[in-house]
Amino acid sequence: MAHYVHPGACPAMPWEAALAYTRPVHLDEEACLARLAHEWELPLAAEMAARLLSFARRLMEWNARINLTGAASVAEVVGEHLVDSFAMARMVPAGSSVIEVGAGGGLPGLPFRILRPDVRLTLVEPRAKKVAFLRTATREFGLVGTEVLRTRSDALDPGRFDVSASRATFTPEEWLTLGLRLVRPGGLVLVFAGNAWTPGISSVSTASAVSYKTAAGRSRWLGAFCST
Repeated sequence: MAHYVHPGACPAMPWEAALAYTRPVHLDEEACLARLAHEWELPLAAEMAARLLSFARRLMEWNARINLTGAASVAEVVGEHLVDSFAMARMVPAGSSVIEVGAGGGLPGLPFRILRPDVRLTLVEPRAKKVAFLRTATREFGLVGTEVLRTRSDALDPGRFDVSASRATFTPEEWLTLGLRLVRPGGLVLVFAGNAWTPGISSVSTASAVSYKTAAGRSRWLGAFCST
């Protein structure tokens, strides 16, 4: 699987290791989570692993009542969705203030926050039922430094954050424009996509990018961009 980093005017990302997560695997939740930690070279203490699995189980409990995710099982949450949280955890600089717009059922934001206790996270979601889940999960998992806002992206104050992220809510073009408005000068905008994507804006530089696959072999891509 290709891994590539495009250096530009943005601050260099701390991680440029290649990934080997290339084949579909059929493992139980614990083994799949351990594999993710190994592939992304993120140390995963037993307590942190337990919290990630507990989050996945809590998500599926709520999903039986309200639509939070298309995943049909805890194993699918781990294998198909937590990989995005691991990718995000490797892209975000230490101590960052991060905003995720369109947080939905908390993926990838809440597992990312479990993996990265050093960051401050703001989750933005306009739908009341999903906000209820996000606030419940934030409280139950003790995610101090995590704020849940029930609002729309166009109501947010500009330039407040170090990093902005959104997955499966906007097109990459739409999100890059909105995400740049939300970050301070030099801040990063994380764009999730199925395949590599390049913005057609000369004033935007690619700081880092990675291609990876889910446990079922689905292609994913994450890029970090900033204004030049």
